[in-house]
Amino acid sequence: MRRAVVLALLAACAGVVDVWAVVALGGAFAGVVTGNLVTAGYAVAAGDPGGLLPPAVAVAGFVTGVGLWSLLRRWWPHAVTGPLAAEAAVLAALAVLWPLLPGAATALLAAAAVAMGAQSSVAQLLGQSTTYMTGTLTGAVADLAAGDGRRLSALRQLGAIVLGAVAGGLALQHLPAVVPALAAVLAGAAVVVHAAGRRDSGTAPGAG
Repeated sequence: MRRAVVLALLAACAGVVDVWAVVALGGAFAGVVTGNLVTAGYAVAAGDPGGLLPPAVAVAGFVTGVGLWSLLRRWWPHAVTGPLAAEAAVLAALAVLWPLLPGAATALLAAAAVAMGAQSSVAQLLGQSTTYMTGTLTGAVADLAAGDGRRLSALRQLGAIVLGAVAGGLALQHLPAVVPALAAVLAGAAVVVHAAGRRDSGTAPGAG
């Protein structure tokens, strides 16, 4: 149950971050690489260098996040809490920097994409995606059609990412300064829930 809560919190965090990135940081997704690659392809076809920059920056940031957090896993192959805490720290830093750097959307987008790449790397250890849902939806629908409901529980991530997007959108409309802070809080809550589960299961400190 705690794993499900952690995954839902992370998916909601991704929803907040992607709404923030699309609406306020240049129009690219922080965590949906496919959409960014399609957008970049269109920008190339249209001869629009300005339209190419945001998706290119987002993809580069995402790849950087996956790479860096995957390197951490070489030393701590089963660690989840520590890497998630590092992601939450990145988001917390963005919450501080956004009001101070209103003209630095591209740099903030890059950092937000790093955080989403990091989250995707850690989510692999939990067995489900929290930033992109096409595979989740495909697997659940295929199972349903085959009379097998094993992966239907993964659909909660779909609901969570939508709720996160709704919350992020409402915050952008009414109190935009809190949007990255909301993402940081959700990521931080995932850290707390996962760490509590590790303690309850008797796992040695530092292993999670």
